[in-house]
Amino acid sequence: MRCKAYPDQTAGDGYDPEFLITTVLHMERLVHQARPGGQNVHTIRVSDPKMHFSSAHFVEDAEGCERLHGHNYYVEIELSGQLDEHGMVADFRAVRRRIVEICEELDHRVLLPGKSESIQLKHKEDSIEIMVDQKNYVFPASDCVVLPIMTTTAELLAELILQRSGLSDEFEQAKVCVAESRFSFGCYET
Repeated sequence: MRCKAYPDQTAGDGYDPEFLITTVLHMERLVHQARPGGQNVHTIRVSDPKMHFSSAHFVEDAEGCERLHGHNYYVEIELSGQLDEHGMVADFRAVRRRIVEICEELDHRVLLPGKSESIQLKHKEDSIEIMVDQKNYVFPASDCVVLPIMTTTAELLAELILQRSGLSDEFEQAKVCVAESRFSFGCYET
């Protein structure tokens, strides 16, 4: 299954409002997906405009570290498992609430990798100083969130969101995708 990436309404990249409405509001139940060994499993996919956060970050690559920049991230989750007594894998609303809560923690923050070897963080009284590629940045601590990851790629953000949700422990399979733009997203699956 492919995660859908969602257009950014403000990016001016030729987004189609109808695509946005039909894609972002997309919530469906997928039934009887065949599995190896002949077992069938039910899957739900939840995506919602509230499963969104806007954040700034640095990303390390082979050439060093990119400039500070930001994205409007959209999150989608798929959960597979057996049906409960109500004929559901999970209640869409409960899943959405968990993901929205995590998105709210990341929203309008500078995302900092707490396990980076090349981005150094100094915690001061009310601020965080960041040293990277011979540049220094100082941000109010309340505007930052230090994450237990080595870099803030979409792939690692997807893993972090799935882990923080606790949903991978409750279902046979779980997958989170984090879209940075309409065409770029990273996923993590258990």
